[in-house]
Amino acid sequence: MKLFKLTGLVVTCAVTFLVSPGVSRAGLYGDEAKNATSGELNDQDYWWAKFDAMMLELAIKQHQPEGRIGVDLASSSRRLDDLAKKYPKHEEIQKWKQRAAEVEAKIDPNADRGKSFGPECPWDESNLAQLWVNLHWAKVAFDAKDYDTARFCMQNVMQNYEIMLRPDRMKDYPEDLRKWAVDSKSEADNLYKAIKEKTNR
Repeated sequence: MKLFKLTGLVVTCAVTFLVSPGVSRAGLYGDEAKNATSGELNDQDYWWAKFDAMMLELAIKQHQPEGRIGVDLASSSRRLDDLAKKYPKHEEIQKWKQRAAEVEAKIDPNADRGKSFGPECPWDESNLAQLWVNLHWAKVAFDAKDYDTARFCMQNVMQNYEIMLRPDRMKDYPEDLRKWAVDSKSEADNLYKAIKEKTNR
């Protein structure tokens, strides 16, 4: 995937995805998610796609460089193609896929792909992206009693809070994103505590 300049300790840039510990088994109810038509999924790629969809609308609203939007959409679209195969009936995924194709078709093929987003558009900010994706994923995993995945996500989340909550780290961000990052910390602390209790770690 993608996302910002790494500061200090956090690994990877959004192009590096977390891999959940545990072996995936379909099990008795394995087809339930596959046949889902709506709702949040316990799937990492679903949350990256949702983050991309949110950032796409922000980038367009801010009139960010269309060449850069095209670069990010290329990887987003590949993920959406895979998700649509995995969850062919999921209406939200189909909506994101249609929107991405619609925007890609309008991008000038000669637009400068080397331009970067302005600091007010954190689509390529790895620390924020990992925080957003993994916190949302952890909540769904916890509700699904997938406690190992939830704990794995929250370890990354807590690392990224240390970076994102530094003074002036988000000074150029839209107010709603900055507020979300600050206000979600107490909820994340409570979730991580509950996960540790479930996993005895």
